[in-house]
Amino acid sequence: MSKFTNLLRKSSSINLNSSSDGNNNNNASSSGNLANMSVSQTSNGASTPQISTPYGFVINEKVVEPDEIKTYEKNLNDIKSLLNDIIKAAKTFHEKGESFSKNQVLWAQSFSKDHEKSVLTTSSQQQNHQQTQTQLQQEGSQASDNNQGFVKALEQFTSSITKTAGFELDFSHSILESFIKPIQTIIQFIEEKKVYRKKFDKAFSEYDNIISKIKNQQNQKKIDVLKLYGYEKDKSKLKQTYENVKLEYINYLIDTQNRMHTDFIDILVGHFESFSSSNGNSYTEYAGIKTYIDQLRTWCLSEQEFFQKESTEKEQKRSIELLREEDQKYQSLIDLLVTPPFTLWKLMSDIRKNELFPPPLPPGVSVNNQTPPPPPINFIPALTRIFESRGQLSDLFIEMLTHDLPNISTIGTTLSSDVISCEFIEETATLIAVPYLKYLFDQSITNIIGYPDTYKPTTQSGIDNLIAEFRYIMGIFKDSVQYLPPPFKKASIEIKNGLQKLSPSSEFPPIGSFLLARVFAPALKMPQTHGLFMVIPSDQALEVLSFFSTMFVNLGTNQTYISSQFGSSHLNDVLAEMKTTVKDFFNQVTKSDLSEWDSAVILSETYQTDIPVIQQFLKQHYISLSQSYLAKDRESLMNFTLALGQLEADDPLSLTLNAGSGSSLSMSEPVDEVQNQQQGTSPITSDNE
Repeated sequence: MSKFTNLLRKSSSINLNSSSDGNNNNNASSSGNLANMSVSQTSNGASTPQISTPYGFVINEKVVEPDEIKTYEKNLNDIKSLLNDIIKAAKTFHEKGESFSKNQVLWAQSFSKDHEKSVLTTSSQQQNHQQTQTQLQQEGSQASDNNQGFVKALEQFTSSITKTAGFELDFSHSILESFIKPIQTIIQFIEEKKVYRKKFDKAFSEYDNIISKIKNQQNQKKIDVLKLYGYEKDKSKLKQTYENVKLEYINYLIDTQNRMHTDFIDILVGHFESFSSSNGNSYTEYAGIKTYIDQLRTWCLSEQEFFQKESTEKEQKRSIELLREEDQKYQSLIDLLVTPPFTLWKLMSDIRKNELFPPPLPPGVSVNNQTPPPPPINFIPALTRIFESRGQLSDLFIEMLTHDLPNISTIGTTLSSDVISCEFIEETATLIAVPYLKYLFDQSITNIIGYPDTYKPTTQSGIDNLIAEFRYIMGIFKDSVQYLPPPFKKASIEIKNGLQKLSPSSEFPPIGSFLLARVFAPALKMPQTHGLFMVIPSDQALEVLSFFSTMFVNLGTNQTYISSQFGSSHLNDVLAEMKTTVKDFFNQVTKSDLSEWDSAVILSETYQTDIPVIQQFLKQHYISLSQSYLAKDRESLMNFTLALGQLEADDPLSLTLNAGSGSSLSMSEPVDEVQNQQQGTSPITSDNE
């Protein structure tokens, strides 16, 4: 039930009671009197009588013009008065300046005219002038020069005075254009106050009138509830209108007062620049004022944080747009590279393997008849960075090891026939695991390189020292799970779980064949190429390091040294002792945090440094790759062609080469053209084979 309905019912019951009980004065005074008095407290604590009605107290609101409006209006009026005084003074100066400059020009020009008049007005004077000129000519050139000098000085004086008058006139005009007119514009802006004031007065009066109406209605003997309700509705609207107009007016007054400072400063800048250009002697005073104005201008600029923030946001949005455009250009190819089942990686790996280890030529084919192949492109570092930036290293390692698990279970060696995958793993270790490898091997590598004679594997003392270093490293290794990069953790877990299924009865399966044999051993064997040592070691040190790395290979693959190896029994005893450490380590890996770390390579960086290397390799072997994709399905070939074509479309160099070479294959060439070029060659062979 609404508030208005309650009031209406209450009003009806009061009227009925007063009419039916008219003879009972007590009842009439208690229920029919609509003007009971009560006392209310004002805001300052003083007691003020307030009329009470059955509908509440009689309204006691008053509309009072805020003091801040009066203050701001007074300030603007004072500013306007001051600006009017400035204009009056400036106009007076302008009029005097124009008059002075005109009179100065006339005064300067009068010197030459007066001189001519005094010499050439009468015939006698003319004769005297001629005689004087003849006499001067006879007396020599000195007198003539003196006369000519006087004339030139007079001309120079007239010219200087005329220029000075022109400067004065320019300055006088600048007073009008850059001082008086801009101030008049400011005054016009102040005059807009009348419009806001009129709007404010209207809202003020309407709000005050509706309060008076409500108060008048509440003081009636019989209150018209409908009318009172209508007034209350109008009061709410008019009050909101009044508050909005008041706020708008106050904001205008504040903004106008603030604008007076900045606009007047700009006017002063223009005025004093004109003053400086017309009067060099006033430069000192002008420089002081300009310094002050520059300081004010700097302060004003420093306060414009909003505009600076907006500019920064626009730059950020533009950067995001450019990055999005780059992503659209490169992501198709990157997706082909890093998305399981990694078909493009496998094809590229096979091609690189054939480049590094070419297959034998068919019988009867001479080497001299073969076109020399182009130099191989090592795409492994670039591809490693791309995988790392996309966080796909773990997936690729798992894919590699899943297919290799039967071999690992049989011979104990990881990726024994996949040289390119091993190269990729070593490059990954160099990219993301150098701090971890230094943590394990730094001290031992330094000792061996510094004192290789004490670690010779052909002497008993050398074997003992190597075993001591091995024990030292394994002591660090057993508690280093938290520092092992997640891709190596996940790869080791994949091997551990796979070998448990394939060889459940084996007590010590070769679970370290990946980490120890494919990550640790290559880094130990060649520390200078894996970021572990900055100087190339001596041949003797490299020989010791190579033997030292075999200890980790044998430990990871569960192999032993043959009896012909010097100290083999001692070495094998140590390896057997460390099997438990390796097993416990990988049990810890299984329970450790497998969350991927933040990428060490920003994806956008690969666009300019790594993608061009991949692009060059794919272009060089485009035919072979296309044939391999076509052997799978046409859709795969289309995806590959489109991904590579997006790069070619924005590559001016490649477009120029394609346009100038009729034999080169465009990336947008139809699939049928690729199919026509397929002539029975192996899909994984190089273009030059």
